[in-house]
Amino acid sequence: MTDINKDLLILVVGDIGHWLSTGRDLPRIAQTRFCDFEELDSGLLKQLNPQIILSPLLGRGFDVLDLVALLCTLGYDGRVRGMTPPLPNPELIRGEVQRVCPELDFDIIEVRPGPILRSV
Repeated sequence: MTDINKDLLILVVGDIGHWLSTGRDLPRIAQTRFCDFEELDSGLLKQLNPQIILSPLLGRGFDVLDLVALLCTLGYDGRVRGMTPPLPNPELIRGEVQRVCPELDFDIIEVRPGPILRSV
């Protein structure tokens, strides 16, 4: 089993307010914090100092290009991973992100549909 890096912090940027408004709770995951895109600013980045930022490629009111442009402006130099269902050509997205903010370590995580899980 791999040891967990206790210094690693993951920031998930997304539609947190919308998620909560539907009656769902945020998952409790060690060393992971959540914020809406509109909450992301230099103060939050300084406070949390995330090593990895996860986000959907397309969110409510923002997309990954908006996110990386903001992060680049704020001086973030960690890793950013865009999550999406499988894409026909993920290199197009990677290329666009590279043009917007070449210094970011960006990649795409493709999340494949799986079986529907239900509580019993």
